[in-house]
Amino acid sequence: MLEFLIGVFVPAFILCAILIPLARRLALATHLVAAVRPDRLHTEVRPYGGGLAIAVVLILFYIIAILAPWVFGITDTPALVRLGIGAVFFFIIGMIDDRYALPAAPKLLLQLAGAALVVVGLEISATVWLTVPHAGEVVSILWIVAVVNAYNMLDHADGLAAAVGTLALVALAVGQMTVGQMTDEMVVPSIAFVTAGALAAFLTANFPPAKLFMGDAGSSLVGYLLGALSIVGQYYFPNRTPSRWVVLIPLAILAVPLFDMACVVAGRLVRGQNPMVGDATSHLAHRMLARGVGPRTVVLFAAAMAALTGAASVVMYHVRGWALLAAWGTVAAALAMMLIARRRPRTETAR
Repeated sequence: MLEFLIGVFVPAFILCAILIPLARRLALATHLVAAVRPDRLHTEVRPYGGGLAIAVVLILFYIIAILAPWVFGITDTPALVRLGIGAVFFFIIGMIDDRYALPAAPKLLLQLAGAALVVVGLEISATVWLTVPHAGEVVSILWIVAVVNAYNMLDHADGLAAAVGTLALVALAVGQMTVGQMTDEMVVPSIAFVTAGALAAFLTANFPPAKLFMGDAGSSLVGYLLGALSIVGQYYFPNRTPSRWVVLIPLAILAVPLFDMACVVAGRLVRGQNPMVGDATSHLAHRMLARGVGPRTVVLFAAAMAALTGAASVVMYHVRGWALLAAWGTVAAALAMMLIARRRPRTETAR
């Protein structure tokens, strides 16, 4: 496993690190920049381009994987292609949003259309233990849209989405390989490690103070891959996994972005605000920064929580009973720490 990690993650990291300065210059030359807005934390114009660098790394990976699938141990090339088509669609949605700042409703409709294309048209769907017709397709569409938006909303502060996304992808890949995909099918681990390597390289330019943003093109692309790969991944092996509850592992892997989104949406609804309209007070980083926590500490805290939930997700493949409950307890503890970290600053509480 270590050899595969090094052989996939490291080249992706190096390639993305080389592309980042080029992507930054291209973004500035084409005026593809993040303007200063009331619902954003940055106080100066920042270029997008991180998403483009990540996308180029993935394109080169796909070229190699399709022409020489044996390099990555991939035997299911059609699945690889289907996942790639969906990635292109969500990347385009993100690029359009970066350029034209789509309103929330049309953007959501495009995401639903993209998820429907992936699930119904490309047949990337989860298996659910329900007898309701098309339940798997409906759950899969909603899951992809939820993960895309959760990851997009996590990209509200420098370094946050890149750090959490890297750890989530590594946890997904490692977990899949520990239950047999090391010798079976390597589509999910390969894409996950390549994307994680590119994200880690992007983090070097996005760590506070950020020189480059991934933009919606990047967050939509990575969010889609997190959602789709977690669907394609196989969790229950009758002779290898001791519990059927392993099918819930994606909830543990993505606990940090999903929980932050849930808290943000719930908070806005309680305050009578539109949950689809952004603000600069609702998210984890907003709350922590308002209480005087440094921006780098915010990233390290979120990364620690993602590492904790990711490690617990890997353990879940191999345990049952009380040990499984303990793993879920670890995830719950991480979310509880996030809830504590989200305490309102005194000035906001006093209003």
